[in-house]
Amino acid sequence: MHRYLGWVLAAVGVVALIGAAGAQPFGARGVAHRVVSLNLCLDQLVLALADPQDIASVTWLARDPRASVMAGAAAGVARVNHGLAEEILPLDPDLILAGEYTAPFAVRMLRRSGYNVETVPAPKDMPGVREQLRLVGALLRRPERAEAAIDAMNTKLTAAALGPNEIRPSALMVQPGGFTAGPGTFEHELIAAAGLDDAAASFGIHGYGYVSLEHLLLSQPRIIVAAAYATSHPSLAETMLNHPAIAKAAMGMNVVRMPSNLWDCAGPANADAIAILAAARRSLR
Repeated sequence: MHRYLGWVLAAVGVVALIGAAGAQPFGARGVAHRVVSLNLCLDQLVLALADPQDIASVTWLARDPRASVMAGAAAGVARVNHGLAEEILPLDPDLILAGEYTAPFAVRMLRRSGYNVETVPAPKDMPGVREQLRLVGALLRRPERAEAAIDAMNTKLTAAALGPNEIRPSALMVQPGGFTAGPGTFEHELIAAAGLDDAAASFGIHGYGYVSLEHLLLSQPRIIVAAAYATSHPSLAETMLNHPAIAKAAMGMNVVRMPSNLWDCAGPANADAIAILAAARRSLR
């Protein structure tokens, strides 16, 4: 703790010297060899695109396979962080990646301390995922790896697309407590990319909202997208899909338990989530 406090005090001294001028443009600094990510979704892009020896730290969530598709790679990173400036300063990074809403105090402090912090916007749709990959690939000086990831993603999306003679069945995301997503959300974009019609719009939901058991029974979407939570940790909020009425009416509904690490972050793994939904779509009779 005393060591970290020393780093913080040193950073304050640097702030007094450099003022609020900010860091140099990244292009003037060359290739980054000490990269830090402060955001779970960016962790996964860094782990996929950067050389392992160039990754100084990712968040602790990157090692959790329920949250991260790159948990195996994250296990090899020496340091994990919790988005605190005092964790990052001793690493002396030459590139720090943060999300739009990542630890704003830490981001401000690191920038004022002279470090290069790049804020990467969160994608709102699949074209945005491609743009984000290209941006992170450029920052890491690995554009060819970003393009390879995009090509692999595009191949999966093409295979999952709705065929010319296929009907677009209805689908509804149902999370604990009846939480759902309609038009204007990233989840809606994933459902549409899988050749499905988001039933949340029929309830008048735009953005995020809640659906009742009665609505679910009346609309009977052909596919329900539910979270694949650990069965060893049940919760009352998840009981809707276990209701006897749902079980009785589920003859025409297919419940897809979606791994959260494919769904919660915008990134290449979304193509695998879309492929799962497309397979469920094709299995309908």
